[in-house]
Amino acid sequence: MVFEETAESRRWQADDDWDPDWTRYTFTAWGECQHSTCKQRFAISGTGGVGPEVGEEGETIWDDYFLPAACHPMPRIIDLPNKCPDEVKRELRSAFELFWSHPEACAGRIRVALELLMDHVGVPRKKTDDKGKERPLDLHARIDFYSSRATEAGAQLMALKWLGNTGSHGGAVGKSDLLDAFEVLEHTLAEIIEKRSEKVALLAKKLTQKHSKKK
Repeated sequence: MVFEETAESRRWQADDDWDPDWTRYTFTAWGECQHSTCKQRFAISGTGGVGPEVGEEGETIWDDYFLPAACHPMPRIIDLPNKCPDEVKRELRSAFELFWSHPEACAGRIRVALELLMDHVGVPRKKTDDKGKERPLDLHARIDFYSSRATEAGAQLMALKWLGNTGSHGGAVGKSDLLDAFEVLEHTLAEIIEKRSEKVALLAKKLTQKHSKKK
């Protein structure tokens, strides 16, 4: 890891009101995936500064801190099913890349991935109205349509859509919101694409049929 104080931060030291927490850094660093089958190295860059901490005896201790702004190649934040459509994977990889630098744009890429997921499961993008005219369906309506056959997964997708709306419309999105969303998305993709609960239910039924009559 290498870090340097910014030129502006150095100039601030001449101010009579200067405090250590005015300090600003830029940094670069290298990391390595610790998974034995990967060992991929990746570059990280970002900003930093100095912040107050409370010592053991209650005294103030000034400590350096660092905040990543970019990482390349960005590790996957969640596991994606092997059968996940390529176009959905592509949007989610873009979302991973944006996690540190632009949380709102990251949420927007998740929203685009949901549109493509609805395509994959056969939810139409248009609907014919009472006058026989085709009207486009927005993502909310498409998820509602899907929810009629998969209530639980539909509710999870709708929660992700609301987050995507916030990001797309300029609202504030926190990194903790994104991590929650990715956790929900990882589970939902497994349910929709791999039908995990359905497979487990079948296995449980098979065991019950085979062993419940035994004494």
